[in-house]
Amino acid sequence: MSIIGTPILAGTDTYVAWNEAQTYFSSDHRATAFVALASGMLWYLQRATKTIDGLPLRGRKYQLDGTQARQFPREYREGYDQNELTGVAEVPRNVEDACCEEALALYLFYADTDRSERKTMKEDGVKSYSLGGDYSENLGGSNSDKHNGLLSSEAYNLLSKHIARSFPIV
Repeated sequence: MSIIGTPILAGTDTYVAWNEAQTYFSSDHRATAFVALASGMLWYLQRATKTIDGLPLRGRKYQLDGTQARQFPREYREGYDQNELTGVAEVPRNVEDACCEEALALYLFYADTDRSERKTMKEDGVKSYSLGGDYSENLGGSNSDKHNGLLSSEAYNLLSKHIARSFPIV
């Protein structure tokens, strides 16, 4: 776990340190090639962190003085994200796990060129296309909001209690 005020990993801008991510994926058969990327895995962890930080989240940043770079830990009506033994504000374990899951989903997505090309075409507004006379594909509607912009349904499930469902109108 990463305690606020303690560097997660100097200069990386991620919720999960590289070595923690390697431990998380150590027995996950989906992540064999991902873990083999070694330091290349860091880019995916950074990207996953940016995606998580872009979600509409419940509560507010724990530190209101502008020194907290990431969105977690957060403060809520009922308290704040903290270590139960010490009471120190920290990034919750489920957020760290969600960062790992989203990083893996990003890696798998970009490794599958067909899938990433389809997503690009959808984002460009293409509804269907055909190649030659016998092959055509309907790309259907957009799935980008299915998990609030997250590629990983597991990451979405891990973060669901932190995602805001409605916003007050001020």
